Amino acid sequence: MNQALLVILGDGCGAVLREHFMLGVAGLPGGFPMPIFVANLMACFFIGVISAPTIEGSVIGPGTKLFLATGMMGGLSTFSSFIWGTHQMLAIPAEWSTAVLYLVGSMILGFMLARLGLRVGEGLLRSRLITARRS
Repeated sequence: MNQALLVILGDGCGAVLREHFMLGVAGLPGGFPMPIFVANLMACFFIGVISAPTIEGSVIGPGTKLFLATGMMGGLSTFSSFIWGTHQMLAIPAEWSTAVLYLVGSMILGFMLARLGLRVGEGLLRSRLITARRS
């Protein structure tokens, strides 16, 4: 299948998933954009899992990685909404501390969750290899 088509289809699925978060995750008082925060952090974790280094016997091929990591996780997360939410909070002086918490928390937790996702993904691949070799 065409690589661009895989990314487009994955992006559409991720965008629909993000919209469900926008409708289903309640915001917090003080303007903290919790739906985008949750969607972005989930995408960080799952892109780590999906992008774990390929080990012989991996069930995630290049096309699947394009669909899931580039497409779906790209559609789920949204840098523009992250920045816009921060901009809106910074426009209100009383919300500056919330804006800084959102910025710093998103970056630090996002990095930590991506690292955790990589470790989880690597562990899944190793356990699959061990299981496959015993068979």
